Amino acid sequence: MAQIQGNQTASGGRIDGSVGTNHTATDAAWALGAGWGSTATFAVAAGSTDQRGIITITSSGTGQAQATANVTLTFKDGAFAGAPFATVTLQKSSNAVTEAQPTEVTQTTTALSFRHSVLPVAAATYRYSYVVIA
Repeated sequence: MAQIQGNQTASGGRIDGSVGTNHTATDAAWALGAGWGSTATFAVAAGSTDQRGIITITSSGTGQAQATANVTLTFKDGAFAGAPFATVTLQKSSNAVTEAQPTEVTQTTTALSFRHSVLPVAAATYRYSYVVIA
């Protein structure tokens, strides 16, 4: 039996994460905190939406700080009716230090935010995946 997904359904009884507006490679819906470095960049994987996706961050420049190594996604398709549930996972890092999962994962009706668990290293890349379920 199909699962209801807003005004759409998924076949085979699976939740369909493709519902929603695709994010672009450097989407304005995403914002990095200053702790990633003064010239940090990011890329969003093709097919990423408000519901699920992958963001890869490259820390660069100066000013890296764990306390402000934040990532914020402002939902492109507008507010959820209530605060959704979210899971964020650090999939891969080029840093030599073993890192924990993100901290302070927070979701509201309009945004998802999280913080990197340790001090970002300039020139290192960090790939996070996320799933948001309303």
